[in-house]
Parts: sequence; C-alpha cells; structure tokens
Amino acid sequence: MSTKILGIAPQRDTDYSIWPLAYCQADMPHDFFGGSGIFSNAGIVKIPMIYTLVVGGEVGGKQHVALVDCGFRKGEWLNRYAFSGWEDPVDVLAKVGFKPEDVDVILVTHMHFDHMGNFEAFPNAKLYIQLDEYLGWSEAVCLAHQMETEEEKAWIFSSFDPEDLIRAAQGVSEGRVKFIRGDEEVLPGITAVLAKDSHTFGTQWFLVQTRNGPFVVAGDAVYWYSNVERMWPPGYNQGNAFQQIHTYVRMRNVLKKQTSRIIPGHDPSVWERHKTWSTESGNQVAEVNLREDDSSRQPHRVRSGAVPV
Repeated sequence: MSTKILGIAPQRDTDYSIWPLAYCQADMPHDFFGGSGIFSNAGIVKIPMIYTLVVGGEVGGKQHVALVDCGFRKGEWLNRYAFSGWEDPVDVLAKVGFKPEDVDVILVTHMHFDHMGNFEAFPNAKLYIQLDEYLGWSEAVCLAHQMETEEEKAWIFSSFDPEDLIRAAQGVSEGRVKFIRGDEEVLPGITAVLAKDSHTFGTQWFLVQTRNGPFVVAGDAVYWYSNVERMWPPGYNQGNAFQQIHTYVRMRNVLKKQTSRIIPGHDPSVWERHKTWSTESGNQVAEVNLREDDSSRQPHRVRSGAVPV
C-alpha cells in the first residue's frame, strides 16, 4: 500500500523491523483507556508503558534507527501514578541489540511526559514534533500560570511536565528539534500523520511501509485496540473525542480494517497479537515485523506469543 491515501505520493521500496518495547508498567482504571460507559466500574488493569523501535529504511539505502516516543525519566512521576518495573533505555534497547546512542530519530507522537520526557537519554537523536503540539502546550502553560492554586492547574499538568517544554525549547535553539506541519514523510517509508486536537493539540501517528505491508505506530492516538475496533474513545484525553473518532476511521481506512497492524500506546493485548517475550523485569518485547535481511531477537528459551500479522 502506498501513502497516496494520505495525499502523499507513493514512496520508494522500504522495509523496517518493528519492536514495541515496554519500559515499565502501571496499574490504572479500565475506563481511563477503554472509555467511560463500556469499561466503567471494571476495576484496575496493569498496562504497559511503550515506546517502539523501528529500524530500516530504503532497501539498499541508509539504515535508520528510529524510536517512536522515548518514555520518561525516573523521578517524581514514578510516585505520582502506580508505576512499577521502570527500566533505563540502555537496558530496554539492549533486549533487541541496540543502544541509545544508535537512535538517530525520535518521532514524538505527543508531548505528554511518558512519551517525550526522556529524550536526553538519546544523545544523537533529532526529535520530530508537530508544530501544533508545541504551540498548543506553550499556550496551555501560559493558561495554567493565570490560575491561582496548584489544584486549579492540576488537570493541565496531569500528564504534561512543563520542564519538557523548556528542554524542547532548548532543543529548538540547538537544531535538535524539528517541527512537522501536518502529514509529512519524515523518513523513507515513514509518514507522520497529524491527528489535530484528538488526544492532544497536535498528536501524530506514524504509517510505516514494509515488505509485509503497512503498520501504524499510534502512540496515544489509540490507547487500546478497543478504541478503534469499537469506535469508543478513552475516558481520559486532553483533546476532542470526535476528533479521535475521525482518527480511528482514518487509520482503519489506511489499513483496510486490519487493526492488528496498529501498535497502540498502552494496550496489554499487543503482546497477545504479536510474537512476544517477557524479561526478568516483567517488561515485554513484541516482534511485530522483521525486515527481509533481519533476524529474530527472541531468546530461544522463552515461549513466544501470537504469530505476527
């Protein structure tokens, strides 16, 4: 499938290996992710915090090591929510044979703390962020500072760390942060797709073209498969629920309703739909796709999960 459906010309022959990597876990309410109504009063579920390594490029060309999102730094956020098993990117990436220094691009789906708060751990990477996202959070911080109490500011900062905005501004001045304006091919065969005012101001998701067909790395544009398969937005977001529905429809059209080709931001069932193994930390690795010249990183002693789509 080409990216013509997104209004972008068909691209070169590209191929990528794709590994969703859990870097910690969190105990959270079902309806936070699945949606109020259908998942209300369903108790607590352990969900993975995920970033996704995408390695490859144009066949016969330069290899790129791209990370979709980059997690958060160990610190106060671990105490704010019920997180467990946090691992440093050094240890997480080593499970599939890479180091943080290998990453040349970080594709930031949105600026919530758990998706971009640890970008300084990847010293050679440039960050790609939607301009709408950066400007939206800049305005949100200004709005928060007009409020009188910390309690009044709490919802704005419930998933956003204003220090990340300071670090991002520094990255802009150093040329490390690159802005995307709408739908754009950011690497050969990887297209950023703007989902404006959906989960956040300028949330984006990434369409990855491989020899085995297209995959979508969604970040929090899709929390759980149930969001896109049942057309039911989550209980928590900082955007517009109807814009989320439009995003789900667009993804389903691009993938011809093969929703298992989506990598959601926090769905434990991703490990059931793809070849998966766990490590001593309890954090999972999924092998969603291997490019033609690549080999599996799965340890032979660990039983796999489902067969990749």
